Amino acid sequence: MVLVLAGDSLRPTGFDAILTEGGFRAVWMEDPAEAESAAASGGFDAAVVALTREPAPDAPILRTLRLLRGAGLALLVYGEGIGTWAVRARCLPLLAGASELLDAGRSGFAQEIRRWLLTFRQARAQRAQEERHLRDTMSGLGLVAESPGMRQLCRNVLRIANFSDLATLVTGETGTGKELVAQAIHALDPKRGPGPFVVLNCAALTPSLAESELFGHRRGAFTGAERERPGLIRAAHGGVLFLDEIGDLDLTLQAKLLRVLQANRVLRVGDEQEVAVSVRVIAATNRDLRQMVEQRTFRADLFHRLNVLSLHLPPLRERPEDIAPLVRWILARHAHLRPGWNLEVGSDFIEALASAPLPGNVRQLENLVCQALVAKDSDTPLHLNDLPPEFWSQLTASAAATEPPVPPVAVAPAATGGVLPDPIPNRETPWAHLLDEHRGSLTLCLQSCERALLAVALEHARGNQAQTARLLGISARSVYSKLRKYRLRSRFG
Repeated sequence: MVLVLAGDSLRPTGFDAILTEGGFRAVWMEDPAEAESAAASGGFDAAVVALTREPAPDAPILRTLRLLRGAGLALLVYGEGIGTWAVRARCLPLLAGASELLDAGRSGFAQEIRRWLLTFRQARAQRAQEERHLRDTMSGLGLVAESPGMRQLCRNVLRIANFSDLATLVTGETGTGKELVAQAIHALDPKRGPGPFVVLNCAALTPSLAESELFGHRRGAFTGAERERPGLIRAAHGGVLFLDEIGDLDLTLQAKLLRVLQANRVLRVGDEQEVAVSVRVIAATNRDLRQMVEQRTFRADLFHRLNVLSLHLPPLRERPEDIAPLVRWILARHAHLRPGWNLEVGSDFIEALASAPLPGNVRQLENLVCQALVAKDSDTPLHLNDLPPEFWSQLTASAAATEPPVPPVAVAPAATGGVLPDPIPNRETPWAHLLDEHRGSLTLCLQSCERALLAVALEHARGNQAQTARLLGISARSVYSKLRKYRLRSRFG
């Protein structure tokens, strides 16, 4: 379905027939706010927007274009005489997300519209086929990708896997599946896939042990070196070396690892000659390496060597769409715990898991599902009551934290000339009560404030999510996500 934002005077002759011929149904709108709200609610594949004049850099229509593109719609912009506009004016819609600009005053405009729609339809069909291939490939590697963020990450994994000789840095919070992503890159790498996948947890070793583990040692190189040890780098020859928690690697070892990445050669402890090695290095961390570089606790040159290709795994709280399929994947993985059972899941079980913070991400989710599975004594679907009691306590505490009363807004007295006085932290301010309520947790206090502001903006916009997004200066998709997170609904429906 195509959303067309244009007045009757800008409606191209025969445009409806062109859309019907292309197998599309058009919904015509004249109000940009209505178009933004419709796009945010879903159901549209593309948008066609008419411009009446050259837009200024701060023109509201450009914001509308960005919101339409942000909602995932392919975007075509047309206008009378658009081909004669200044180049900078034509660049603005393109920067806002338009894939093409068409001049409605030129001959052949109808054919250009028809061509764009045909190209879009073909691209959509190809994209659907690619998405099926992507989902099948990644599910076979243990990666669940239903959310837009994870689907994009999986596309990047497919692309990055082909660059067999380039280092890769995988970042993300603890428990998001960084090692699983590294294994997927290894499996899909046409050159390194047949080779070994070797893992070193940099946080688990002392510097002295890490050097021997990583680079190997010659027999007799130091006290206790009773036999030759090739080291993990040489053990990974022809394959992948996965360095987990790279941010915890000792600075001295960072310099030696840099030498391996630069020269593809490794020197064992006690040896005098380097040995050539062919290995792909994938490093992972949940720490901010850029900040560590600024603090000089991580070498800048090593960071740039590792960050040639990069992937960032979104936390589970940013991809709630993945929770249900993840639970099903976890149950299939641990079906041996309950052989013969018909493992099903109730909606309240999924809802509870989606409502919890889960700072441990997928690892914590897997632990909770396994605990619930072990605790069950009958072959019935998993429900909320199957989760452990400590999780119930966490869930109720989280719910209380996200449903606070809206704090009153302080109004400056007339004598101040409308300028609010500096806030004084005393026991009479709503902020002090907020701090007490959440036991000094900054995270919970900020969530309370975010929920309150979102509720006020939503009511002010009379339930219009696109207008709410404009009031808050965020995307319509972010508003939709936050409304789900805080379970907010407008009284306007």
